[in-house]
Amino acid sequence: MMVEETADKSRSQRDLERSVTARLKSQGVRNIGFPSGNRDETVYSNGSGSLWCAFGSAEDAKIPRRWNAFGVFDDKRHAQIITVEINIPTLTNSGAVAGFFARDPATGIVYLMHDGGIGGGKPGVGQSAFLAWSDHELIEVGRSNGNVREGILLGRVDAGDITSRIWRYVQIVRDFKDAVDSGALDTDAVRRRVAEWDAYRKEARGRRRGTRRAEIDYISYHGDVVDLLRDEREGRKTKREEVLNSPLIDLYVRAGGTMTELFEVKTSISRQSLYTAIGQLVTHSADGGGNVSKTLVIPEGDLPDDLVRSIGALNIDVRRFHLSRGAKPKISLL
Repeated sequence: MMVEETADKSRSQRDLERSVTARLKSQGVRNIGFPSGNRDETVYSNGSGSLWCAFGSAEDAKIPRRWNAFGVFDDKRHAQIITVEINIPTLTNSGAVAGFFARDPATGIVYLMHDGGIGGGKPGVGQSAFLAWSDHELIEVGRSNGNVREGILLGRVDAGDITSRIWRYVQIVRDFKDAVDSGALDTDAVRRRVAEWDAYRKEARGRRRGTRRAEIDYISYHGDVVDLLRDEREGRKTKREEVLNSPLIDLYVRAGGTMTELFEVKTSISRQSLYTAIGQLVTHSADGGGNVSKTLVIPEGDLPDDLVRSIGALNIDVRRFHLSRGAKPKISLL
């Protein structure tokens, strides 16, 4: 559920700031630039080329908010450049502000969310383009008025690894903005992909009812699992093979233009997640004419007997991954 009360948001904000700054060193008061101006704030970072963050308030803004700015630190710059802001509205719960907090009703744990709305004042830098390019999974969070809000789950505000989770997100946003600047996204293929993503989201809104489970932590690691799979498969690909993904497919391999392998990653082993994964694997493997190797990648845990039989009958391989516990959880493929 979305954290909506002002006092609750203030507590979550304090937890976020405490967790992030505990892992970084103060660089003193620095100037921070953005399209509409600049401001001086205490900046935290472990040095050039790494994450920097700054926290402040913007109560005089049209929508009052807590200002949470992040970027890549450059000690030689007079003004640090913001890569992404994950701001939290203070007096309202306006969707016009990209950041928000969500609480798991089962555990009370609070998570930092971002809706993927990437600013910057440049053509091509926007939510749909970023989401289509980055393949981030959007989670639906319930609101007290019965509506939902979609967002990317970045991590627990009270966890030791929230700093590294934000840093990973900053790197992805920076790479996206670099791609926009270079013109890499200004192609018909990318425009089709964005249109496909918009159509997919429209369809998804009509059938999804939110995501809720006890081990919600796994959700924010979906991208990490895909990255590990990609790195592993890239390491043993042949000259004829390409390792790819799309808005609808987590990872697939083509050899000579023909799909040969297909991977679907799910961060839950709930029955509904498995039903969805099986359907995706069967549907998308049809592109290879029935000769596609299909792999379902899921967390550790027991599966229902009937689904084990179905997965086997459909010639779907199962790969597991593990999320370690502790202050700095780590994903490993099994």
